[in-house]
Amino acid sequence: MFGILIFGDSIVFGRGEKPSLGWAGRLKEYFERQDPYNAVYNLGIPGDTTDNLLERFDTEIKARVHYFFPDDKFVIFFGIGTNDAKCIENPENYQTAKEKFRENMLSLIDKARKHTKHIIFVGLLPVDESMTNPFEDTYFTNKRQKEYNKIIKECCKQEQINFIDLIDDWLKKDYKRLLGDGLHPNSKGYEKIFDTVKGFLIKKELI
Repeated sequence: MFGILIFGDSIVFGRGEKPSLGWAGRLKEYFERQDPYNAVYNLGIPGDTTDNLLERFDTEIKARVHYFFPDDKFVIFFGIGTNDAKCIENPENYQTAKEKFRENMLSLIDKARKHTKHIIFVGLLPVDESMTNPFEDTYFTNKRQKEYNKIIKECCKQEQINFIDLIDDWLKKDYKRLLGDGLHPNSKGYEKIFDTVKGFLIKKELI
């Protein structure tokens, strides 16, 4: 078996596109066509922070990762951090402190390593601040997105984990046309993430 597990939040889940296909759903369609024993698990839950993901990670993975044959392989993706970077009710009430976020990232890496050496983090996206301040009584800013994306990147570099950096590439382009509600991608945005992820997997010879 070759399984890909994608842990994360609403952007992994596919919110912002109807039906909620997202980049994970596109990867599932692409990857599972290659072989009947391929499987992609979308384990994104809207609203999840790194605290939430740490609480459910062991239960989720034990139900799906089983090595029965020598050539069984599993890849673990993480797409998490946007909800950690948000502020609640006012622009100064941070959801997750930076040092706590860094600690959580390293804990996720440690947990994932118990199951596979193939671990990939997908970085954060920019937001349309004209639509996310506020966004359902929460506040999302590009300054915070960049800061938390930097922490993810630093943790991956420290632990020698694959990292797909998205934010700078998006900011160089007319990225707002790739967002549906200012926070979540629309169909074009999810297609762009999928193309980037697929290209990365092919380059690394993981698929």
